[in-house]
Amino acid sequence: MKRTVFLFVFFHFWVNGVLLAQNGAQDLFNTKCGICHTIGKGKLVGPDLAGVQDRHPQEWLLNFVRSSQKMIASGDSAALALFEQNNKVVMPDPMISDAEIESVLAYILENSAAGAGAVAYTSIIDGATPEDFENGRQLFEGRVRFANAGPSCITCHNGLAKTFFNDNSFSVKDLSTSFANLGEQGVRAILENPPFPVMKQAFTGKNLTEAEVHDLLVFLKKSGGSGAQAKMPSGLLLFGLLGAGALVLLYSALWYSRKSRSVNHGIYKRQIKSLN
Repeated sequence: MKRTVFLFVFFHFWVNGVLLAQNGAQDLFNTKCGICHTIGKGKLVGPDLAGVQDRHPQEWLLNFVRSSQKMIASGDSAALALFEQNNKVVMPDPMISDAEIESVLAYILENSAAGAGAVAYTSIIDGATPEDFENGRQLFEGRVRFANAGPSCITCHNGLAKTFFNDNSFSVKDLSTSFANLGEQGVRAILENPPFPVMKQAFTGKNLTEAEVHDLLVFLKKSGGSGAQAKMPSGLLLFGLLGAGALVLLYSALWYSRKSRSVNHGIYKRQIKSLN
Protein backbone atom coordinates (compact mmCIF):
# COMPACT_ATOMS: atom_id res chain seq x y z
CA MET A 1 0.00 0.00 0.00
CA LYS A 2 2.76 2.40 1.01
CA ARG A 3 4.64 1.61 -2.18
CA THR A 4 1.55 2.31 -4.28
CA VAL A 5 1.04 5.66 -2.56
CA PHE A 6 4.71 6.53 -3.04
CA LEU A 7 4.59 5.69 -6.75
CA PHE A 8 1.41 7.70 -7.18
CA VAL A 9 2.90 10.76 -5.47
CA PHE A 10 6.15 10.40 -7.43
CA PHE A 11 4.26 10.09 -10.73
CA HIS A 12 2.07 13.09 -9.84
CA PHE A 13 5.02 15.37 -9.10
CA TRP A 14 7.00 14.08 -12.09
CA VAL A 15 4.13 14.84 -14.50
CA ASN A 16 3.61 18.27 -12.94
CA GLY A 17 7.32 18.96 -13.17
CA VAL A 18 7.37 18.04 -16.86
CA LEU A 19 4.32 20.22 -17.56
CA LEU A 20 5.81 23.17 -15.65
CA ALA A 21 9.07 22.83 -17.61
CA GLN A 22 7.18 22.71 -20.91
CA ASN A 23 5.03 25.69 -19.97
CA GLY A 24 8.11 27.60 -18.84
CA ALA A 25 9.85 26.94 -22.16
CA GLN A 26 6.75 27.95 -24.07
CA ASP A 27 6.44 31.18 -22.08
CA LEU A 28 10.12 31.92 -22.71
CA PHE A 29 9.69 31.29 -26.42
CA ASN A 30 6.59 33.51 -26.60
CA THR A 31 8.20 36.42 -24.75
CA LYS A 32 11.76 36.17 -26.08
CA CYS A 33 11.44 34.60 -29.54
CA GLY A 34 7.82 34.48 -30.68
CA ILE A 35 7.68 38.22 -31.27
CA CYS A 36 9.96 37.83 -34.29
CA HIS A 37 9.91 34.11 -35.12
CA THR A 38 7.44 31.30 -35.76
CA ILE A 39 7.85 27.52 -35.62
CA GLY A 40 6.62 26.16 -38.92
CA LYS A 41 4.41 29.08 -39.92
CA GLY A 42 6.81 31.04 -42.09
CA LYS A 43 9.11 34.02 -41.74
CA LEU A 44 8.01 36.87 -39.48
CA VAL A 45 10.60 39.51 -38.56
CA GLY A 46 13.24 36.78 -38.45
CA PRO A 47 13.41 33.33 -40.09
CA ASP A 48 11.09 30.42 -39.33
CA LEU A 49 12.74 28.31 -36.61
CA ALA A 50 11.22 24.96 -37.55
CA GLY A 51 14.07 22.49 -38.03
CA VAL A 52 16.72 25.00 -36.96
CA GLN A 53 18.62 22.18 -35.19
CA ASP A 54 19.02 20.50 -38.59
CA ARG A 55 20.65 23.62 -39.98
CA HIS A 56 23.04 24.47 -37.14
CA PRO A 57 24.88 22.54 -34.37
CA GLN A 58 23.55 22.87 -30.82
CA GLU A 59 26.65 24.70 -29.54
CA TRP A 60 26.43 27.19 -32.39
CA LEU A 61 22.76 27.83 -31.59
CA LEU A 62 23.57 28.41 -27.93
CA ASN A 63 26.22 30.96 -28.81
CA PHE A 64 24.07 32.68 -31.42
CA VAL A 65 21.03 33.03 -29.17
CA ARG A 66 23.24 34.18 -26.30
CA SER A 67 24.58 37.06 -28.43
CA SER A 68 24.13 37.08 -32.19
CA GLN A 69 26.04 40.34 -32.54
CA LYS A 70 29.14 38.91 -30.86
CA MET A 71 29.12 36.04 -33.35
CA ILE A 72 28.70 38.45 -36.24
CA ALA A 73 31.52 40.63 -34.92
CA SER A 74 33.73 37.53 -34.63
CA GLY A 75 33.33 36.92 -38.37
CA ASP A 76 31.35 33.67 -38.06
CA SER A 77 30.28 32.92 -41.63
CA ALA A 78 26.90 31.38 -40.76
CA ALA A 79 26.01 34.27 -38.46
CA LEU A 80 27.03 36.79 -41.10
CA ALA A 81 24.95 35.00 -43.73
CA LEU A 82 21.86 35.07 -41.50
CA PHE A 83 22.41 38.74 -40.77
CA GLU A 84 22.58 39.55 -44.48
CA GLN A 85 19.62 37.33 -45.38
CA ASN A 86 17.45 39.11 -42.82
CA ASN A 87 18.31 42.65 -43.96
CA LYS A 88 20.69 43.28 -41.05
CA VAL A 89 17.87 43.51 -38.54
CA VAL A 90 19.48 43.16 -35.12
CA MET A 91 18.37 40.28 -32.91
CA PRO A 92 18.50 41.60 -29.32
CA ASP A 93 20.27 39.46 -26.74
CA PRO A 94 17.56 37.61 -24.75
CA MET A 95 19.30 38.08 -21.38
CA ILE A 96 18.44 34.58 -20.13
CA SER A 97 20.57 31.75 -18.77
CA ASP A 98 22.11 28.98 -20.86
CA ALA A 99 19.73 26.49 -19.22
CA GLU A 100 16.78 28.61 -20.34
CA ILE A 101 18.18 28.87 -23.87
CA GLU A 102 18.52 25.07 -23.94
CA SER A 103 14.89 24.69 -22.81
CA VAL A 104 13.74 27.01 -25.59
CA LEU A 105 15.77 25.08 -28.17
CA ALA A 106 14.22 21.84 -26.90
CA TYR A 107 10.78 23.42 -27.23
CA ILE A 108 11.55 24.42 -30.82
CA LEU A 109 12.80 20.90 -31.63
CA GLU A 110 9.72 19.32 -30.08
CA ASN A 111 7.34 21.57 -32.03
CA SER A 112 9.19 21.62 -35.35
CA ALA A 113 7.60 18.39 -36.55
CA ALA A 114 4.15 19.59 -35.51
CA GLY A 115 4.48 22.86 -37.42
CA ALA A 116 1.43 23.54 -39.51
CA GLY A 117 3.46 24.88 -42.39
CA ALA A 118 3.66 28.42 -43.67
CA VAL A 119 0.30 30.18 -43.57
CA ALA A 120 -0.43 32.86 -46.13
CA TYR A 121 -0.59 36.28 -44.47
CA THR A 122 -3.72 38.34 -45.07
CA SER A 123 -3.09 42.07 -45.31
CA ILE A 124 -5.04 44.32 -42.98
CA ILE A 125 -4.42 47.47 -45.03
CA ASP A 126 -5.93 46.51 -48.37
CA GLY A 127 -8.46 49.15 -49.33
CA ALA A 128 -6.91 51.79 -47.06
CA THR A 129 -8.13 55.34 -47.65
CA PRO A 130 -6.26 58.67 -47.91
CA GLU A 131 -7.75 59.48 -44.49
CA ASP A 132 -6.01 56.40 -43.03
CA PHE A 133 -2.70 57.57 -44.51
CA GLU A 134 -3.14 61.09 -43.13
CA ASN A 135 -4.07 59.79 -39.68
CA GLY A 136 -1.01 57.54 -39.73
CA ARG A 137 1.16 60.53 -40.61
CA GLN A 138 -0.38 62.57 -37.79
CA LEU A 139 0.29 59.73 -35.34
CA PHE A 140 3.86 59.24 -36.58
CA GLU A 141 4.68 62.94 -36.25
CA GLY A 142 3.03 63.32 -32.86
CA ARG A 143 0.36 65.75 -34.04
CA VAL A 144 -2.20 63.24 -32.72
CA ARG A 145 -1.46 61.44 -29.45
CA PHE A 146 -1.68 57.68 -29.17
CA ALA A 147 -4.75 56.52 -27.24
CA ASN A 148 -2.65 54.84 -24.53
CA ALA A 149 -0.20 57.77 -24.23
CA GLY A 150 2.76 56.07 -25.90
CA PRO A 151 5.53 58.29 -27.32
CA SER A 152 5.15 59.48 -30.90
CA CYS A 153 7.23 57.64 -33.48
CA ILE A 154 9.23 60.70 -34.49
CA THR A 155 10.57 60.94 -30.92
CA CYS A 156 13.03 58.18 -31.80
CA HIS A 157 12.84 57.77 -35.57
CA ASN A 158 14.55 60.26 -37.83
CA GLY A 159 12.25 60.31 -40.81
CA LEU A 160 11.85 57.92 -43.72
CA ALA A 161 15.00 57.77 -45.78
CA LYS A 162 18.04 55.58 -46.38
CA THR A 163 18.31 53.10 -43.50
CA PHE A 164 16.40 50.77 -41.20
CA PHE A 165 17.58 49.07 -37.98
CA ASN A 166 21.36 48.71 -38.06
CA ASP A 167 23.87 46.81 -35.97
CA ASN A 168 24.85 49.66 -33.65
CA SER A 169 21.66 50.72 -31.94
CA PHE A 170 18.04 49.93 -31.28
CA SER A 171 16.61 53.42 -31.60
CA VAL A 172 16.72 56.59 -33.67
CA LYS A 173 16.27 54.73 -36.92
CA ASP A 174 15.02 55.59 -40.35
CA LEU A 175 12.03 53.54 -41.46
CA SER A 176 11.93 54.00 -45.21
CA THR A 177 12.86 50.42 -46.03
CA SER A 178 10.81 48.80 -43.26
CA PHE A 179 8.27 47.32 -45.66
CA ALA A 180 10.87 46.34 -48.24
CA ASN A 181 12.90 44.53 -45.57
CA LEU A 182 10.21 43.01 -43.39
CA GLY A 183 6.93 43.21 -45.26
CA GLU A 184 3.64 44.17 -43.67
CA GLN A 185 3.61 41.11 -41.42
CA GLY A 186 7.03 41.88 -39.93
CA VAL A 187 6.35 45.59 -39.41
CA ARG A 188 2.98 44.78 -37.88
CA ALA A 189 4.59 42.32 -35.47
CA ILE A 190 7.00 45.03 -34.29
CA LEU A 191 4.23 47.59 -33.81
CA GLU A 192 1.98 45.17 -31.94
CA ASN A 193 4.68 43.64 -29.74
CA PRO A 194 7.98 45.59 -29.87
CA PRO A 195 11.01 43.28 -29.62
CA PHE A 196 13.65 46.01 -29.36
CA PRO A 197 14.65 47.05 -25.81
CA VAL A 198 14.17 50.82 -26.09
CA MET A 199 10.89 50.54 -27.97
CA LYS A 200 9.61 47.78 -25.68
CA GLN A 201 10.31 49.87 -22.59
CA ALA A 202 8.72 52.96 -24.13
CA PHE A 203 5.48 51.13 -24.93
CA THR A 204 5.16 48.95 -21.83
CA GLY A 205 1.57 49.39 -20.69
CA LYS A 206 0.98 51.76 -23.62
CA ASN A 207 0.18 49.37 -26.46
CA LEU A 208 -1.02 50.73 -29.78
CA THR A 209 -4.65 50.13 -30.67
CA GLU A 210 -5.65 48.08 -33.72
CA ALA A 211 -6.71 51.25 -35.53
CA GLU A 212 -3.39 52.96 -34.76
CA VAL A 213 -1.41 49.95 -36.00
CA HIS A 214 -3.50 49.92 -39.17
CA ASP A 215 -3.00 53.62 -39.94
CA LEU A 216 0.71 53.54 -39.15
CA LEU A 217 1.13 50.57 -41.50
CA VAL A 218 -0.66 52.50 -44.25
CA PHE A 219 1.59 55.51 -43.69
CA LEU A 220 4.84 53.54 -43.49
CA LYS A 221 4.07 51.48 -46.58
CA LYS A 222 3.13 54.41 -48.79
CA SER A 223 5.83 56.75 -47.48
CA GLY A 224 8.58 54.15 -47.80
CA GLY A 225 7.42 53.01 -51.20
CA SER A 226 7.36 56.53 -52.63
CA GLY A 227 10.60 57.65 -51.04
CA ALA A 228 8.76 60.34 -49.14
CA GLN A 229 10.18 61.47 -45.86
CA ALA A 230 8.37 62.08 -42.63
CA LYS A 231 8.97 65.69 -41.75
CA MET A 232 9.41 67.21 -38.36
CA PRO A 233 6.29 69.07 -37.25
CA SER A 234 6.36 72.58 -38.72
CA GLY A 235 6.02 74.13 -35.26
CA LEU A 236 9.27 72.54 -34.11
CA LEU A 237 11.02 73.68 -37.26
CA LEU A 238 9.74 77.25 -36.81
CA PHE A 239 10.85 77.43 -33.17
CA GLY A 240 14.23 76.01 -34.15
CA LEU A 241 14.74 78.69 -36.80
CA LEU A 242 13.61 81.46 -34.41
CA GLY A 243 15.99 80.17 -31.74
CA ALA A 244 18.90 80.08 -34.17
CA GLY A 245 18.11 83.64 -35.29
CA ALA A 246 17.98 84.87 -31.69
CA LEU A 247 21.40 83.32 -30.98
CA VAL A 248 22.89 84.97 -34.08
CA LEU A 249 21.59 88.40 -32.96
CA LEU A 250 22.81 87.89 -29.39
CA TYR A 251 26.33 86.91 -30.41
CA SER A 252 26.44 89.73 -32.96
CA ALA A 253 25.62 92.24 -30.21
CA LEU A 254 28.26 90.79 -27.91
CA TRP A 255 30.83 90.85 -30.70
CA TYR A 256 29.98 94.46 -31.59
CA SER A 257 30.54 95.69 -28.02
CA ARG A 258 33.84 93.91 -27.55
CA LYS A 259 37.11 95.83 -27.04
CA SER A 260 38.69 96.84 -30.31
CA ARG A 261 42.17 96.38 -28.89
CA SER A 262 43.60 93.78 -26.56
CA VAL A 263 45.01 96.42 -24.10
CA ASN A 264 44.20 99.95 -23.01
CA HIS A 265 45.90 101.87 -25.78
CA GLY A 266 46.18 105.11 -23.71
CA ILE A 267 48.17 103.40 -20.94
CA TYR A 268 50.33 101.67 -23.51
CA LYS A 269 51.21 105.01 -25.18
CA ARG A 270 52.14 106.59 -21.81
CA GLN A 271 54.46 103.67 -21.00
CA ILE A 272 56.19 103.99 -24.34
CA LYS A 273 56.56 107.78 -23.87
CA SER A 274 58.09 107.35 -20.38
CA LEU A 275 60.61 104.91 -21.75
CA ASN A 276 61.70 107.50 -24.29
